[in-house]
Amino acid sequence: MSRIGYHTAASAIISMQTAMDVTANNIANINTNGFKASRPDFADLIYTQRVVDDDVQTGHGVKVDKTSLMYEQSSLRETGRMLDFAALDDGFFAVRTTSGDVEYTKCGSFNAAIGDGLLHDANGGVVLDFEGNAVEIPYVDDLIDYDSLKDLIGTYRFDNPYGLKQEGSNYYSATDSSGDAAADNTIKLKQGFIEASSTSLANEMSHVIEYQRAFQVNTNILRLNNELEDKINNLR
Repeated sequence: MSRIGYHTAASAIISMQTAMDVTANNIANINTNGFKASRPDFADLIYTQRVVDDDVQTGHGVKVDKTSLMYEQSSLRETGRMLDFAALDDGFFAVRTTSGDVEYTKCGSFNAAIGDGLLHDANGGVVLDFEGNAVEIPYVDDLIDYDSLKDLIGTYRFDNPYGLKQEGSNYYSATDSSGDAAADNTIKLKQGFIEASSTSLANEMSHVIEYQRAFQVNTNILRLNNELEDKINNLR
């Protein structure tokens, strides 16, 4: 007996589990500032011709071909905190992380509490200016000059932000698909605001229902295929 039905259903079960993992991560980050949701992209597997009829093609299931970053401007949340910034539209902040790598982020929740005179992000990385140098916090009479600070923070953009790679900790890195980061001082900053997560709970819950039903249906197909195979074996 052909095992095509078994492998087709099994591939769907594996793919639906992967899709559920992506959706679960989106939901988990619903309150993560600057987070961009991802979407699993499905692709059908190879088709073969039936021996008895060349006009009949048989599919072999589905796979998650890739995970796409759903890059879009999220809503802005006003905080009133003068060290919070939102880079509008395609704007990113550049950060030299604690490991020494330069990464990019949409989360502009910065702080000046480390004591080295530099502006840091929430992970302890150093925020960079338009030249790729660390931003030094300006002071006037021992008070932070917030207006001048806003002008020092570098903003960057990518030719294709959808091609960025998610690195965790709210960081993104450039890829061949995204192109290199380019400093752009035309990007607008909103001080006292934070860009919220792009996760839509309503959309993600509808995906949960969709993937769960597909998972259950293919589980039933897998069980039915096994039952039919057992009956055929018993007839021999």
